[in-house]
Amino acid sequence: MKRYFASLIIVCALAYSAPIFAQAPKKIAADKQRAAMWQPAKGQYYFSHSLVYDYENKADQTKGTITIYLDPVSGGMCFKKESSFGKGGKDFDFVIGFPDGKYIFCGADENGKKIRINEAVGALKPGPDTKAQAREDFSTYWAATGNKRDDFGFESLEYNVSYATSENKDTVWLAKTPFNVYPLYGLEFVESAVAMPISLDYMHLLESNQLVAEISSKDTVLKLKSFGKDPITISTKGYTAFKTE
Repeated sequence: MKRYFASLIIVCALAYSAPIFAQAPKKIAADKQRAAMWQPAKGQYYFSHSLVYDYENKADQTKGTITIYLDPVSGGMCFKKESSFGKGGKDFDFVIGFPDGKYIFCGADENGKKIRINEAVGALKPGPDTKAQAREDFSTYWAATGNKRDDFGFESLEYNVSYATSENKDTVWLAKTPFNVYPLYGLEFVESAVAMPISLDYMHLLESNQLVAEISSKDTVLKLKSFGKDPITISTKGYTAFKTE
């Protein structure tokens, strides 16, 4: 199903060409705790910030809040079941994703045994042909309105989005960030059964520093509610590595 939507969007040419921002966003410095708490070799990860969205999925008649934890230094993101994917990944407690396409899934198997699945997603590194096609299509189907705003320190631009095979018109705000957002979009491509309540299938449409800050469409409403310090520490200890074929 995820592959279907990815193909559909690309066929409809909902693709990307880099918009013009006034200036590059300022990098977010590591906080004082990261040096001690960020220990991947020991299965421990520290996330100092969080992105919080309000959403409504009109097709599914669901709405709520999504929280995505972030390590601004590496671009690593953490998705916890209770605050992000929920029923979209009932077998997993949390997922950690990285800009290089590496994902770590921690949960339980059918017997209740705690397992850890490592998966690599090549889609997080689109090739030059994919990027070129995306830029070309964006100029046709994405129309900048000229409206700008500040979203928690990130400059956002508004676009009206049209489709090649539909009369639907969407409004999307894109925020330029100093960190990589592909771990969020890449969830659409992972083989493990995790799905966000709102599709964010923009892997082959947007650049790695372009965060969707708002969507207003026929079936979807999404709005970035907050971004700021919200530190948590996540450990993969106790989860046994499970090798997939």
